[in-house]
Amino acid sequence: MNYSYIFGLLAGITALIAYGLYFKQIFKGQSTPNPSTWGIWFLIGIINAITYFSVTNDNLWQSFIVIAVTLSVFIILVYARIKGRFARVSNIEIIIFVLALVIGFFWQITSNDRVANLLLQGTYIISYIPTIFGIIKGTGKEHYVAWSTVIVAYLFSTISLLFDPGVDWIAYVHPIVNGLLGNGVIVALILLKKTKKI
Repeated sequence: MNYSYIFGLLAGITALIAYGLYFKQIFKGQSTPNPSTWGIWFLIGIINAITYFSVTNDNLWQSFIVIAVTLSVFIILVYARIKGRFARVSNIEIIIFVLALVIGFFWQITSNDRVANLLLQGTYIISYIPTIFGIIKGTGKEHYVAWSTVIVAYLFSTISLLFDPGVDWIAYVHPIVNGLLGNGVIVALILLKKTKKI
């Protein structure tokens, strides 16, 4: 039994569930997606999906989560844009978006999947800033359920990699830095805001 494949599949399925929950939160008015955060996630999600597939040695199961997330982000981005359920964009968000474009340009020129994927993780972390500010300032509305569920998805993704001793160490950066740390900060802030501690 290949546990790496099983946990990779669980990661992707759980991610789809998490984004399904987020879609429901938008529909109910419990979440207001930040256009920069989600726009950047879609843009770099495409590059991330391609380069991550290479970093995991073309392992479809370990890459399933990044494919599922990118597809889900696209659906939510289109829905939120059509329904006008986006938070406002600030100057810092435009800078973050340009940075994502620069990394995409670097990847196209160098064709270096490993370095491009590593740089993307930094952009992913930066892309959380607009949502973080939105939660702290009260200009963006978020609910913890979907964000917590996606943390579980990235936990499964990390476990999937642990069962593959030959995997490139760069493959760990995305689920740990973006998945666990990035989403973990959002959940912590949502809960702190709920208890009126920030």
